[in-house]
Amino acid sequence: MLALLAVFFLFGLFDHALWSSNDTREGAMIAAMARGGSWTLPELNDEPYLEKPPLLHWTGAVLCRLAGTVNEGLVRLPAALYGFGSVVLIWLFGRALGRERAGLIAAALCSTALLMTEYSKVVLTDTALTFVVMLSLWLFWRAYTATAWRGLGYFLFLLATAAAFYAKGLLGPGFVWVAVGLFLLWRREWKLLFGLPLAFLPLFALVLAPWVGALWLAGGRDYLVGVFWDNQFGRFLSFHDTSLPLDPYFVHKEPFWYYLKSAPVRLLPWTLLVGAALAGWFRRGSAYRGDLALFLRLALVTMAAVLHISAAKTACYVLPLLPLLFLLTGVWLEDALRPGAARRWEVVLLGVTAGALAVLALLAPLGVLGAHVFFRYFDHGVHGHLPAGLTAYGVMLAVLALGLAILFVRRLWRWQRAGEGQAIAWQGPQMLITLLVLCLAALLPILDAAKSYRPLAELVLKHVGVSGRLGFTSDEERDLGALTFYLGRHVDFVARDESLTEYLLVGRRPAGVLILADQFEAVRDQLLAGCPVQYLRVTAGGYKARDYWLVMPRP
Repeated sequence: MLALLAVFFLFGLFDHALWSSNDTREGAMIAAMARGGSWTLPELNDEPYLEKPPLLHWTGAVLCRLAGTVNEGLVRLPAALYGFGSVVLIWLFGRALGRERAGLIAAALCSTALLMTEYSKVVLTDTALTFVVMLSLWLFWRAYTATAWRGLGYFLFLLATAAAFYAKGLLGPGFVWVAVGLFLLWRREWKLLFGLPLAFLPLFALVLAPWVGALWLAGGRDYLVGVFWDNQFGRFLSFHDTSLPLDPYFVHKEPFWYYLKSAPVRLLPWTLLVGAALAGWFRRGSAYRGDLALFLRLALVTMAAVLHISAAKTACYVLPLLPLLFLLTGVWLEDALRPGAARRWEVVLLGVTAGALAVLALLAPLGVLGAHVFFRYFDHGVHGHLPAGLTAYGVMLAVLALGLAILFVRRLWRWQRAGEGQAIAWQGPQMLITLLVLCLAALLPILDAAKSYRPLAELVLKHVGVSGRLGFTSDEERDLGALTFYLGRHVDFVARDESLTEYLLVGRRPAGVLILADQFEAVRDQLLAGCPVQYLRVTAGGYKARDYWLVMPRP
């Protein structure tokens, strides 16, 4: 199971360009760091990015340096590694509960949940945070239950918790300490409750000292305030002072109940099972007892409370809860699928989930086939950008996935009728992962042709070159990240006024200006009418590449 999950996490990293705003922005920062930029803070278009500590960026830059190159897969790889590490820790907690098989089932469920699948394949810090929090909780539990070398165990726990700051700031140590602190309070472990935090504070200061010193040397007080006040406490507090920085004081400010409406979608396709598992674990007279069961409950509740208390909320912030949620779900699911163990309403939820997965397994390959037909016959711009033979390859994979889906549904039905619930829990997620890999492998090429920035970068390199001046009429981080990643150079911001014509036509070095397609007509008619310029645009690329015009002086 773990080998299959490792393949699943590695799949989809190296086979397509940077697409989303997270991919392009964070990927560009890793690329800049690997290409010789500052290691103190990530930089976007040569500007320091104070929002997050750089554990993910350091990891990506080291991997790029070791590989001797920078590409999309290498900058995505850290998120996948941290995601896989998180599900391995689910398995280890399952073993500690005496439920290793349930831990493996939980790891598979977590890996295929919508939120984990998405964020383990994009360049973002949340899987790093998830891993360091789970690692710290695991090291605490190992030390708490150890019979020898407990001092070393607690030291490793404190060290990992201190280092968790580098994943996403104070949220990492905060998650760990509210869980551990409440457990020790509940157990009345007074020496540990007061002794561990006292030992943690000097170690925390020691772990942070090198980075704090580097921040001071690089940017002085402004950097320290930006990193340690604006971007730590600013996410938990809500202000009305418009003179404060936009991010993080005014970004993602959502109501208290935000996660109650957003999390169920992100837990698909296992949302109903998670709800049933929580009812089983938290109901009065629950069968799940013991210190570790108590620790897991308290960790989940306290971490969820921290997320709700924070003023800044967005869907991906719930990712560190997923390993705990699915660990509880895996244990409950293994029990509920034993003959006669599930209550009537639990049987209904299990049946609805199984039926939905069967429908999804059949519809997904058909959807991939439909996408290939659409791009083949109705969007020649995207299809023309595909390498020869790739469409046939994608169709073949989709047909193979459809055949396997039919076999999967038939076997699922046979197990259901025979009452072999354990076989469904064990082999069902493995079949789902296989179908996902086949469908995504068939779909990614045409999605990449539609969403890639590569044709735009090729256009710029052909006409502006590596030494010419390049301006851009937008300061969108998504676009700047993609341009700096693929071009490996600085991009100037050019306002949509008279300075644009001056940038294009004055100066010895050749210049080009990129203009968003929805701004193009206004800029052309109001600023460039009568100017000796030429207008260039990608014609053989997808939607993303056709969203921009390149304006250059006429030869």
